[in-house]
Amino acid sequence: MVDLRSAWQGRADAWVRWARSPELDNDFWRFHLRCFLDLLPAPGRLTVDVGCGEGRLTRVLAAAGHRVAGADTAPALVQAAVTHPRSVPAFVADATRLPFPDESADLVIAFMCLHDFDDMPAAVTEAARILTPGGRLAVALHHPFVTAKFAGAYLAEQRYTLTVQRGEASMTYEGTHRPLMAYGKALTAAGLTIETIREPARDPAGQSAALFLDLLAVAS
Repeated sequence: MVDLRSAWQGRADAWVRWARSPELDNDFWRFHLRCFLDLLPAPGRLTVDVGCGEGRLTRVLAAAGHRVAGADTAPALVQAAVTHPRSVPAFVADATRLPFPDESADLVIAFMCLHDFDDMPAAVTEAARILTPGGRLAVALHHPFVTAKFAGAYLAEQRYTLTVQRGEASMTYEGTHRPLMAYGKALTAAGLTIETIREPARDPAGQSAALFLDLLAVAS
């Protein structure tokens, strides 16, 4: 099976089209973005957007006053980010080897990407490395309750593939389902303390797949 990094690199063009369209990725533009921004602390000296993709959230953060830089492993996505009319700095970099010094960022963002990383614990440890003491790691995920349905079981870590169709357009997502305890273990092993957990649900009755997990962790 191809690794997650290669899978996402191969879908870069499709993702740029999908991510930039409020009609296609409507969960982001019409619901989840607002919920996630409400979680974040005020802008500080540096915000790093890990797994920034084509840069949509990076641009939103910059417009909100953050001094922000993005990082993504897919060269095509970074190229799309830096050539956008409202581009911000972005670098081709693995989430486990970020091009930032120790204790250089007071906010690290991992928005809807930890389940796309082959080595999630190493990515969390790397985020903790570049955080200042008291800095925050803000994470958004597909809720493990939802990805368990894609993967077929809750407790085991398993790859999944999900294709979403909107009219004639489609987007195929590949990720790894992990139970909540796997993320908690990675955060605590990296020396982080979970400060806030939120479960935004587009459908309060829980019948929709649009259920997310947002959390904020603080570096000691």
